[in-house]
Amino acid sequence: MTDDNDWRVTVTLHASEHVQQAKQHLTTRDVEYDVHGRLGSHVVVGEGDGNELYLYTDSKDAAAAARHEVADLLDGLGFKADFAVHRWHPVAEDWEPADVALPDTPAAIAAERQRLDAEETSESLASGRADFEIRVELRSHHDAVALAARLTAEGYTVVRRWKFLIVAANNVDQAAEFAAKVQQEAPAGAKVSTEETGALLPWVAF
Repeated sequence: MTDDNDWRVTVTLHASEHVQQAKQHLTTRDVEYDVHGRLGSHVVVGEGDGNELYLYTDSKDAAAAARHEVADLLDGLGFKADFAVHRWHPVAEDWEPADVALPDTPAAIAAERQRLDAEETSESLASGRADFEIRVELRSHHDAVALAARLTAEGYTVVRRWKFLIVAANNVDQAAEFAAKVQQEAPAGAKVSTEETGALLPWVAF
């Protein structure tokens, strides 16, 4: 997410033919002005893949106000919809129901991180593709060949492209751990970075 739009109202319309018309009304009627006038908050309207529209804002109160304004608007149009309010959890990197509190202790943060790792690894195993990759840019082809051979012998899943390596990882913490290990073993001048992918490498047995 960008800015501080960490609260989301999901509007699920009962009829798919109402989605575009509802979105047009939401973006032309000044719902944002109404909410901003009361709370100083902005509302961003987004669209999902199905019958869903999203209202992003920066606080629980603003989400409640946006929900109320949109419910009145849709009711006036004769459109039926269901509503749900979620909050972005930066540790779990997911939208959670509004009544699920953010973790605020080391133990709670560790538990949420553990749950994220388990979910990402499960997705990786189910899809047969690694969700994260460590990208290594080396100074020479010789360095790439040598490092690829060493990492492969240690059990890592590695793809080599001339002076460039990609090492697979199943979750964000595993990617950080692997990146640190690769950085230790790589020769001087190597550039190591991590990113989310899922499109290239098989899952990792670690």
